[in-house]
Amino acid sequence: MNCVHWRHEGNAAFPSWRDRDDYLERFGPRALIWVGDLREAHSWGWTPPALCIALRGRVHVDNRGCSVELGASDVLLTEGGNGLRMEAAGGEARVAVLWLAPATLRGRASIDPLPAFFAQDVELATSLGRLAQSTQDLSIDMHAALDLVLGQLSRRQQELGKALADCPGRSERHRRQLYARLLRAKHVIDHGQAVPLDLAALAQVASLSPSHFLRLFHRVFGASPHRYLVQQRMLRARRMVVETSVPIGTIAQRMGFINRCAFARLFKQQFGTPATRLRRMALLQARASVTRAFGVLGTNGTRIAYSHQPEAA
Repeated sequence: MNCVHWRHEGNAAFPSWRDRDDYLERFGPRALIWVGDLREAHSWGWTPPALCIALRGRVHVDNRGCSVELGASDVLLTEGGNGLRMEAAGGEARVAVLWLAPATLRGRASIDPLPAFFAQDVELATSLGRLAQSTQDLSIDMHAALDLVLGQLSRRQQELGKALADCPGRSERHRRQLYARLLRAKHVIDHGQAVPLDLAALAQVASLSPSHFLRLFHRVFGASPHRYLVQQRMLRARRMVVETSVPIGTIAQRMGFINRCAFARLFKQQFGTPATRLRRMALLQARASVTRAFGVLGTNGTRIAYSHQPEAA
């Protein structure tokens, strides 16, 4: 058997084990799937690498100093080793966690996993959700569902590993360790809360000295940590401006900008137009799309719908 489903043991709502040896003694070299509700924070000391998904609600995950938030269709691959903590991001959440024992990784998909955050990855999230569903629906082959998840994960790992060539190191193992540390910091920038982050804080997440972290980050990702941080936060701000009605000043605060004027200048510099104008343009475009989709009201008050075909170039 290659995958086991953890069920409640007495009053224990969460799977638990003391250390690696205890895990292997209890579950062997197999993957372990758990589906459950998060009503309070839960931590594990040592864990194998794990795929995590929020089936309902949003979830805060902290793994070896990397704190991120999972939403719908987000999939997180954690690092194996010490330190995994999960907590519902307000209220209650339902999660699925697939712990990948090392032997399972080598035997099933031949991958050595790097930590990864797959944002809005509908394909992988759907496959992982089906694996979670197999714990309740006996008509779904759990092992076939596991194979599908690991195959998709393997392809994503191959893509992620292309940057390894830019990471220095005495050996392949050393390069992977350094790359994994850099990815922790990158994930905090990309998917963590928009709190103030300076070079020292990011270097601490990566467990590297600030100077060493600065050199490595620029070498691997092509930009300094500060420049990359500003770029990502401005992109997140732009999405909020276009897709939500959150006040511009509130968006600036959420992105970590204390001075709204500084945010406004940087936004215009980055995207060529002020945030307020971009929002108006987005609203006008949305209204135009609705008009094209539904047409106009007829003389008798009925709505005339028609299909809009764009003109040929």
